[in-house]
Amino acid sequence: LEQVQVGFTLLGEDGRIVEQAERFVASTLVDVDERSPFALLFGAIPNDVDRYTAYPAGGVAAYMGSYYRDLDVRTREGATTGVASYTVSGIVFNAGPEEAVAVQVVVTAYDPVDRVIAMRKISPDHNVVTSGGETTFSAVLTPLGGPVARVAAIAEGRRIGQ
Repeated sequence: LEQVQVGFTLLGEDGRIVEQAERFVASTLVDVDERSPFALLFGAIPNDVDRYTAYPAGGVAAYMGSYYRDLDVRTREGATTGVASYTVSGIVFNAGPEEAVAVQVVVTAYDPVDRVIAMRKISPDHNVVTSGGETTFSAVLTPLGGPVARVAAIAEGRRIGQ
């Protein structure tokens, strides 16, 4: 699927809707058995919010011909920087037969119980990667809710002219 959206509803004790929102997930393409992180920041949450619901809100069948899936994140390093930051850096390698354009990296940090605590979508140092080529990336995350136990990074791109 592409253009995948998730929805959120904040509910009061009596079940009434306090606030609603929809957002796109971080990955441009979500394939079968894949996941994508998402984040939504509400402004000031009203005091009468008792619970919330999250639900799939939309998506369309992807045209796979335009996506370039032969990008591997080969090395990845992470380190705490400062009081509230975690820096992740690595290399994206093009293992496929074509040049990849519009390359981006989705970086997700997880806590010790495997909850998402930070995510970010970034452009690497070069957003065009030739076949057999590589580029580096670096992202600063702001983890919320616990120490970083592991980090996942997924690279995505497009085919030329698609």
